[in-house]
Amino acid sequence: MTIRLTALLAAALVAGLSVTTSAMAANAPITIYTDQYAGDEAISRVARDLIEAHYDTPVELKAVSVGVSFIGTTHNKRSMFLAAWLPKTHADYMARVKDKVVTLGTIYNGARLGWAVPSYVPRDQLDSIADLSKPAVADKLNDRIQGISPGAGLMEVSHKALKAYGLDNYRLSNASGAAMTAALKRAIEDKQWIVVTAWSPHWMWQRFNLRYLKDPKSTLGASERVEAIANPHLPKSAPRVTAFIKRLHFSLDQVNAMLADANKTSYDSAAKHFITNHPDLVKSWLGDS
Repeated sequence: MTIRLTALLAAALVAGLSVTTSAMAANAPITIYTDQYAGDEAISRVARDLIEAHYDTPVELKAVSVGVSFIGTTHNKRSMFLAAWLPKTHADYMARVKDKVVTLGTIYNGARLGWAVPSYVPRDQLDSIADLSKPAVADKLNDRIQGISPGAGLMEVSHKALKAYGLDNYRLSNASGAAMTAALKRAIEDKQWIVVTAWSPHWMWQRFNLRYLKDPKSTLGASERVEAIANPHLPKSAPRVTAFIKRLHFSLDQVNAMLADANKTSYDSAAKHFITNHPDLVKSWLGDS
């Protein structure tokens, strides 16, 4: 009896520990890596707020470089990244991790990269990336293109564009996204010529009158899809959350409007406003939660 009772107690203890461990794992924080760019920051906050409110799971937003977002997702079993630009922009990053992550679906379509100029820059002088090789145009721009952070996918393809168009005399300046838009704002205020590495969605298209330069060699890519990736363990430990992410989808116009709101308020406020103002869309994402 004593031996049997001891065995039963031990089994009960192990079962209890298993349940507790399982429950703790289910409620452990989920990390959403963000690459510090506008669309990703806003969308990740919408996801965070809805996961915490409806799935009883805390979420940590971790701002890192885009490369670390991919690598971090492969190492952190409770993590995801909602801004993988494919098939071109983040192709190199995705190639390195494709066997170590799972794709949860497309967050939105119609994303684009390019080089942009203010609309007052005459089209007959600068309409295409190829026009940057003109001596008069290079002089107006001081042989400089305003870029963003060096690890960004946009910067990788921009360096390739410089080589493809033979623009060896140009310097691609590194800066944060905020520093890039600040430089753009200063140039526009002074009606100076400037070329910036640009992307859509972004609030600057709502605030400034800009146009993309034509890219006849297609070095910067065309319209892209933005996908969610996750660690392969996440669907097992958080199936309802991953099902929600698979249903999470925005239109490009919705993202642009949210970013315009964020530029006036904050990413946190814009995410809350979006959730409040789109109840039917949010309901479709939540499913039967």
